[in-house]
Amino acid sequence: MKRNIKIISLFVIAVVILVAAMLFVLNRRDYNRQTDLSEKKITGHIAKEDVDYKTVENKKIPVYKNIDKYLKKTKYNGSIVIYYKGKIMMNKGYGFQDFESGTKSSPNTMYLIGSAQKFATGLMLKKLETEGKVNINDPITKYLPWFKTSKPLYLKDFMLHRSGLKKYVATGQVHDIDGASRLLQKEGIQPGMYHKHLYNDGNYIVLTRVIEAVTKEPYAKYFNDNFAKPYELERTAFYNDSTFTPYMAQGYNEMKDFQKPKFLDQYYGAGNLYMAPKDLARLVIDLQQYKIFPEKVTNPLLYSVKTNEYPGDYRYGFYSDGPAHRINGVFFGQTVTSYFNKDYVVVMASNYQKSKAQNEKSLFHIYEKMLHQQPYLFKKAKPSPSLSPQ
Repeated sequence: MKRNIKIISLFVIAVVILVAAMLFVLNRRDYNRQTDLSEKKITGHIAKEDVDYKTVENKKIPVYKNIDKYLKKTKYNGSIVIYYKGKIMMNKGYGFQDFESGTKSSPNTMYLIGSAQKFATGLMLKKLETEGKVNINDPITKYLPWFKTSKPLYLKDFMLHRSGLKKYVATGQVHDIDGASRLLQKEGIQPGMYHKHLYNDGNYIVLTRVIEAVTKEPYAKYFNDNFAKPYELERTAFYNDSTFTPYMAQGYNEMKDFQKPKFLDQYYGAGNLYMAPKDLARLVIDLQQYKIFPEKVTNPLLYSVKTNEYPGDYRYGFYSDGPAHRINGVFFGQTVTSYFNKDYVVVMASNYQKSKAQNEKSLFHIYEKMLHQQPYLFKKAKPSPSLSPQ
């Protein structure tokens, strides 16, 4: 009898332990799911599983057929999208999204856009300006009281890359843009460079910190809620959004060595966003078509040069000489470049960096020689892409 009671007791204990374990697993799974969803609200928007960016070749129009032949002949590795008067004419991938796995490039492939992300940051800043939440002529200390330097700096100085701050060098001791911004403030202004053009990722990292201070939201959440979602950028995400990992290209150097991205947690606003070329093109087109800002804001932003508001070609993360425009980014073996005007928007992205200039050389050839458009020209002279700034 005692033996039976002992067996029953052990059985009951085992059942209790099993039920408790099951409840723990279920609760933990639910907790992880909620945590993941919470993080996605900050780091990215949830992908639509039924979205698929289809290949568009348009072989009936000779110029696009010739562009396809050119890219195949030159063994281009990456993706290209071409819009003409707002209509997609070509959207195609070439080579491999990942050499090691053999995954092929496609219109859905997302590339680390590097400095091209400054264009998105510029749009965010301009949006806050139009809403009266930011004044580009305000001192930086109005928004970041601790950002004190030897000479006064204004938001416009950061936007135009004329702050003169020492160039930002990422470090393993920093893990967010607040830390990066404080490091930039500590390093201060480089001697002799105050109010002189000095391209510096740090300028847009600081502007990103300003955006967060004004909106009281993480940069990624503000971008997703105000740009990625409303403008249906379905193949756009930040580096740490695992939902989009299957679409993210792996970057390689000229020897096809994998270039593992690092320090991306410091580059919000200046380099840690992945985009498919179609998404970047659509963002440009939405800007051109006054879907983001009204005409009175958009036209000066795109076409004014040598004015008080836009004294030089560079503004809000892109270049303009009036009729022609350029966006560019190079980061960890990946290059994204866009040329656009009132008729054409072309974006080419590559994850095989034969040289830092190769992607732009290919785009320059297509845009000028095949589409017969005038590209953006640095200082009104034909650029040597190898010397072109980001």
